[in-house]
Amino acid sequence: MVSLGFVSSSDRCPDHVRHVRVLPGDASSASFTPAGVEIAPDHLGRTRWLLSWYAPDRRNVENWSGRMASQLLVLAWNPWCLDVESLERTLDLSADRALLLWGESFWSVYPADFQDDVVVYLIVGKQRRLIYQAVRHWEARFPHLRFATEHDLDGDASGWR
Repeated sequence: MVSLGFVSSSDRCPDHVRHVRVLPGDASSASFTPAGVEIAPDHLGRTRWLLSWYAPDRRNVENWSGRMASQLLVLAWNPWCLDVESLERTLDLSADRALLLWGESFWSVYPADFQDDVVVYLIVGKQRRLIYQAVRHWEARFPHLRFATEHDLDGDASGWR
């Protein structure tokens, strides 16, 4: 089971949570690599793990989001958080549209048969309501996903649904 949670900013993520962002990439470059992992202190001095996934094609998300899911499975990160704003900027779409497009291929590959539950936080900023609509779609489409109020790190979840 994958439990989805919300957090307003990366600073609000617990220290042990690994971070994932999506950035534009140039697959035509000889030095192109689809991903990079960094371990570095953040601006608060906490050591953070960060996966930067370089999207080579913003129009055909299905060509790379499944590979992104496979990479996260290999890393076996639990929990991790997705920088929704980076996905939104990279795809040049609204947050909900970017998540719907990305999630279709990603959650199809990111399986439900984990030995332990996985927690995935979405960094929602001020777009909680909009992003929640994408999450509701995912819950209906992928039975191994569920929004978990216990992983809503910014308080009362009842006021924004």
